[in-house]
Amino acid sequence: MASYAPLFVNTNDRRWNPDAIVFNSSQLYGTPSYWVQRFFTESSAATVLETTLQTNISSSLIASAITWQNSTNFNTYLRIKIVNFGSDIVNLKISVTGLEPNSIQLSGSTQTVLTSASLMDENSFKEPTKVMPTQSLLENAGEDMNVILPPHSFSSFDLLKESSNLRTLRTDFLSRSSS
Repeated sequence: MASYAPLFVNTNDRRWNPDAIVFNSSQLYGTPSYWVQRFFTESSAATVLETTLQTNISSSLIASAITWQNSTNFNTYLRIKIVNFGSDIVNLKISVTGLEPNSIQLSGSTQTVLTSASLMDENSFKEPTKVMPTQSLLENAGEDMNVILPPHSFSSFDLLKESSNLRTLRTDFLSRSSS
């Protein structure tokens, strides 16, 4: 379970910051905090996996991994979430062990990234989508893959799995910083 308070704020009566959803009598938008919370919506009833982060810049990265089932199409995914707090691009090698061979499907996996050009960027009624996640197909999905993490970003990699191949999994991360 996750909760967020305060959740809503009327733009005409803003008393504190941050809030998740800003509204007035005719519009609304989600703040960056709202979008971060959305990354965790599928985590209910998920299985948390062991993760190891091996890096010389580990103070700027945090990672976790879960398996979860989509309630719409009942597909099973391995979700890897990584936050890059640093101001540099990070090239990261992700290795997943404990999978049966070919249990990650080559198509159907996605990458979702929440980032912005400036740490101070916020959404507004004028620009309600200035800071929001972008989703794309993950071209190199597999047990071993290289990914690029933008500076100051929250990334999620959903690897589509064969449902019958659930075993004890371990996810290792090895990074190299690149400026």
